[in-house]
Amino acid sequence: MAVRNILGKFAGFTGRVTVLHVLTYLVVGAISYLLIAKRYWSGPEAVAGLRDPQSQHVQAWIWPAQVLRSILHAAVLYPLREALLHMGRWGGLMIAAILLVIGSVAGISGLIEGLVFTTTTHLGVYLAHLPEIVIQTLLFGYLLLAWERRVEEIRALRAGSVRVES
Repeated sequence: MAVRNILGKFAGFTGRVTVLHVLTYLVVGAISYLLIAKRYWSGPEAVAGLRDPQSQHVQAWIWPAQVLRSILHAAVLYPLREALLHMGRWGGLMIAAILLVIGSVAGISGLIEGLVFTTTTHLGVYLAHLPEIVIQTLLFGYLLLAWERRVEEIRALRAGSVRVES
């Protein structure tokens, strides 16, 4: 029964991560694309090696890729969930830092490795997307922890316990 409970909690967490990742990715990404980054993706300033967002390949794979990213985010964040909740507001910042610093900057194939080992890393594209990445990860982190706090409050009420502190 304990394994079923853990799997159920993980499935719920993964669902919440997926909903929030896809929504923040869509909203913040669309705004960023229109205001800042579009010139790098299409038109006369398009950077070689980037696919046109309207291409059949991108259109076919963009949403399955985001769901896969969400599942991977959930798998990494779930073991840290309790610690992140206990961190209060700092927990949302920690989620953003994990995704931004380890993922985009210092991770394998991140900015640092790209600048050292490739000739195709385009600093302008990275900097154009940096505000999007920062805003999206902060929004995602804070919304996820707010939702997780609410889930814990509901669980506590159902169990007859006291309210969870934020």
